[in-house]
Amino acid sequence: MRQRSRGSLRVSIDYRTLDDVVEGFAGLEQGFRARHDRRSMFLTLYGVVSAEMGERIASGAFADPAWVQRYAVAFANLYRVALEAYDAGRVAQVPRAWRLCFDAARAGTCTVLQDVLLGVNAHVNNDLAFALDRVTVGPDRESRRHDHNAVNNVLSGVTERATRQLASLYAPGIATMDEVAGDFDEVVSRASLGGARDAAWESACALADARGPVERGLAAARVSTRAAVLARLLLAPLRRPDLVAVCRRLEEEANWLTLLDRLKTP
Repeated sequence: MRQRSRGSLRVSIDYRTLDDVVEGFAGLEQGFRARHDRRSMFLTLYGVVSAEMGERIASGAFADPAWVQRYAVAFANLYRVALEAYDAGRVAQVPRAWRLCFDAARAGTCTVLQDVLLGVNAHVNNDLAFALDRVTVGPDRESRRHDHNAVNNVLSGVTERATRQLASLYAPGIATMDEVAGDFDEVVSRASLGGARDAAWESACALADARGPVERGLAAARVSTRAAVLARLLLAPLRRPDLVAVCRRLEEEANWLTLLDRLKTP
């Protein structure tokens, strides 16, 4: 039996089941929050998603639950490996999108939403295609594509819960943003995340269909480069510290009317 330390799970140990993932991420989130490490923010979101994935698999929401579980665990392990390499100083082994994400969290200059989205970008736009490749997309691609798409229902189903959790732990203003935006932000989120997941599936197919190591290397490089470019776009607002400062105040203040009154006061 593998040994777990109380409240945490060493990132050097492979996750083998979705229960490992949920427990491991909860321990990491707890540890990061205790030392005010902003990497906890992405893990708060991921923890909500992973727990829901476990419930959906158990409820029979997927045609091939064993494959979906392997897929979810492989996906989580890619994050774990990137985190382990970064913290061990093996930066060259860390995918560029994750390096940018972790560097930003260490610098502490981003908004909460930026930190969360940098993690989502690295995980979905970089890791997902490689996770799918590890568990294979074929030979029954149509069935596996259906299960891959069904994960979108899990993600849309936890949006409100994840938003409330992020607002409660890190930024009360996020709940206000969600209320002001109504359904618009959820529609945009579903569309952008769905598009990223579609691209990951196509990239996984390109990796599987590659005719030799050169073609496969090019397909892998396209995935990593795209994720890194998107990370840099998410970081672009840092060139305007005044704008970031306002956004951070909006995140921190649950009552925007109070904040506006403060801003108007000389």
